[in-house]
Amino acid sequence: MTSQEADMIEPIRRFMLDHLRMDITAQEFSAGYGVADLVGAALCDEGCELRKQNGLEVALDHHHVVQVLLALRSDRRTSLPYILKRVPLSESTLRTRVLPQLHKLGLIEREDGYVRLIFTPPKPAKRVVAVEAKQTRWREAILQARRYTFFANQTYVGVWTKTAARVDKTLLYRHRVGLVSVEPNGECSIVAEAPNINPREINMNRFCSEFLYGLALRSRSLADQSSQSACFI
Repeated sequence: MTSQEADMIEPIRRFMLDHLRMDITAQEFSAGYGVADLVGAALCDEGCELRKQNGLEVALDHHHVVQVLLALRSDRRTSLPYILKRVPLSESTLRTRVLPQLHKLGLIEREDGYVRLIFTPPKPAKRVVAVEAKQTRWREAILQARRYTFFANQTYVGVWTKTAARVDKTLLYRHRVGLVSVEPNGECSIVAEAPNINPREINMNRFCSEFLYGLALRSRSLADQSSQSACFI
């Protein structure tokens, strides 16, 4: 990313919070399909509250944990060979790292060579948005952004306003990507609305949701600590 492209990030981030109604954002999220300049999530209040009621007040922000959790059957026990056929990790990692973590969180019970799912945590985010920012190379930005549709519900390309007028809207439509223009003064606006889609990679969508939820929890924790400290001043 160039320095001028970096100058676009903060205005777009604010736009995501204020106008796209994101509750939390993050920069440079690696999704296995490139690195998205920005990602954001609109959190699900009901889902987060249900997790809290069931004693789950942390994010499942490790990719293997999410993969194994989604591979477990909800209606009956799941065998370890079944999990290993669907999740790319070693049996040793599954037995010694992932399953103990899920068990510690109270999500599973282990029975010999089987796993029983006790509680299926709701996804913490209603919607995930990804943005690719480029100064003038809008074709490259679209080709990069289309990869984010594998995990994001909405994907945007962000360019300077003078570049936005040259962007091929047909190409945006074809790749299911929206367009945000950025003024030199930092004002942003939507030129083309991104469609709200069901991502093809459920695991990666869930991982991004959990990653952003983890950031939101840490942000709230820091805010609470700061508030408590202020009370003693």
